[in-house]
Amino acid sequence: MTAVSLPWVEPRVLARRIENAQAEQIDRTPFPARQGVPSLRIAGGRAIFLGVRSPYSAAIGVGLEGMVGTADLERIEELLSRGGGAVRIELNPFCEPSLSAKLGARGYRVERFLQVWWRTPSPVPPAPPGVEVRPIRPGEERRWAELFFRAYLGRPAGSEQELSGGLGLVDTEGNTCFFALQDGEARGVGVVSATEGVALLSADGVAPPFRGRGIQLALIRARMAWAAERGCDVVTASTEPLTASQRNYEKAGFCCAYPKLVMMRPPLSSY
Repeated sequence: MTAVSLPWVEPRVLARRIENAQAEQIDRTPFPARQGVPSLRIAGGRAIFLGVRSPYSAAIGVGLEGMVGTADLERIEELLSRGGGAVRIELNPFCEPSLSAKLGARGYRVERFLQVWWRTPSPVPPAPPGVEVRPIRPGEERRWAELFFRAYLGRPAGSEQELSGGLGLVDTEGNTCFFALQDGEARGVGVVSATEGVALLSADGVAPPFRGRGIQLALIRARMAWAAERGCDVVTASTEPLTASQRNYEKAGFCCAYPKLVMMRPPLSSY
């Protein structure tokens, strides 16, 4: 692990900045299924609908700045359950304390756990040898989306609809999409965006045959350099616990800022 001395920051303030950066990136994403549906801003967070089957349709950071009442939850559920889908609300330790009990009473259950990582962008560790990381160039958008899909599902996309998620990330205002290349061939992808001094690293993916070769670590360090060049003071990412991604962020000197629960209410048709 790379030893990094991080400055002390007030944890609640850090959480607000990170959650806002995540919500802002998702809110800008132009997925076709959204159909112009605006997000809801509630108690310091946002509920964002990106489609019935999208795991990114969620309420993020709600409860960080005040109580989330029953009427608020009803508005969130009305938005996120459009088309009969599940409702997801992300819960972190700094949310208003009664929110967890309210979600339990409304039939929510834990869908998955996340860990939120952070560090300052400087000093940027040297890039691992043998991997070139660079932003994509004009005309490479489709190639990036195809590799993003293959990295996440282990197979080529079978339709334009399946590719739309990756193309949406490429088309999102403020996103910079990266390729990681070995021997001149694209092996991995990643995204970075900046919001009020917070650089959010997301969409890390490496094609299955090429994992374990330092490609994700190279992507992390290149995007840290991008953040440092733009004057960001926080770099952040989220992973599931005890994964290769967690180990790579720890190797790059990230520390856990806080854990999160993704709380999910199943579609009403499943009851």
